[in-house]
Amino acid sequence: MSTANSDPQPRATRGIVWPFPPGIDCFNAWKTALGRLVDCAIPADLDPALFDFHGCTWQLPEAFIQVNGGSAMSMSRSQQVIDDRPISQMSLYLLTAGSVLSDYDGRRRKHVPGDIVAVDYSLPYESLTSGYEGITLTFDRTSAPSGLQGNVHGIVVSESSSAGNLLGIQMRALVDHIDGLSVDQAQSVVDGILRLAATTFPDPAPRKERDDGSFMDRAHRLALKRMSDPDFGLDDIMLALGVSRSKLFRSFEPHGGVQRWLLGERLAASLQIIIRSAGKLKVSAIAHQHGFRSEAHFSRAFRKRYEMSPRAAMGLAMRSQGTSLYLNWAKNNARTKRSTAEAWLADAQARELEPKEKQNTQL
Repeated sequence: MSTANSDPQPRATRGIVWPFPPGIDCFNAWKTALGRLVDCAIPADLDPALFDFHGCTWQLPEAFIQVNGGSAMSMSRSQQVIDDRPISQMSLYLLTAGSVLSDYDGRRRKHVPGDIVAVDYSLPYESLTSGYEGITLTFDRTSAPSGLQGNVHGIVVSESSSAGNLLGIQMRALVDHIDGLSVDQAQSVVDGILRLAATTFPDPAPRKERDDGSFMDRAHRLALKRMSDPDFGLDDIMLALGVSRSKLFRSFEPHGGVQRWLLGERLAASLQIIIRSAGKLKVSAIAHQHGFRSEAHFSRAFRKRYEMSPRAAMGLAMRSQGTSLYLNWAKNNARTKRSTAEAWLADAQARELEPKEKQNTQL
């Protein structure tokens, strides 16, 4: 008996439309959604009841596409936000209407319609707009073409160039036709756009060192990326940052030396994971993720720094509701001079020693 072709039909893309019209609900939803990635606000003289944000998102296997716009707003992904809410994505952003003033970790730009900019979410940026429309193509940095994995944060190409014009045409065409494409077809278009972008963005010039703070920020970001490698150390930092051994020693001298600083980075990052996971990860897994060769080595170093074992810290995080309370505390104590996770731990330890009556009066 003959049967009809039973091959599954290609899965079509499906856009998710922002469901809130301008007003208070839109403003509150926008703050909640973007607050996971950036600190965001609107001008003090703007009525939230008139706030507007709108758009549509399409999720693909290795990327997502957004077309959106809105009224006056500001967004900031500071180093503290990066540390507290790390992600591995970057994006290509095409401004289609309005204007945006941005600072990409020292690269200051005023964007006009037709500008296409590369944004690396592992690096700080700030933006301010009085109103805009744009297209964003977001993807994982590790799977991007090599031409997009260098120092391209804040690099702009304009539609006034032939390659930039073609790149903009492709990004516009994708959102114009995506509803008629299958998921695989849309992903293929994205892959082509990224390959073109990798050959379109100019080779970035080496970033000029602004000060020792900038150098240490770069070292911190490098340590986060190589955290799981137990062999990562002095020579790797020297090579990656392009400095001499004497410059490296001078820079790390106020921090007790390279090895002591790196151990502190590993411990601070492991503490943050302990707090945010709230008991969902084993101590041995956390030790491995942060470059310790054994759980015993990790536990000794952790106890020496924080005067409690990793398991005790995990128990404290579980009693304190882990991530939710930590993020709320971090938001209300954003200006602390100490590492956010370490300051939270000190606060949580102190609260455990307080009489229950005093704790209740503070809640």
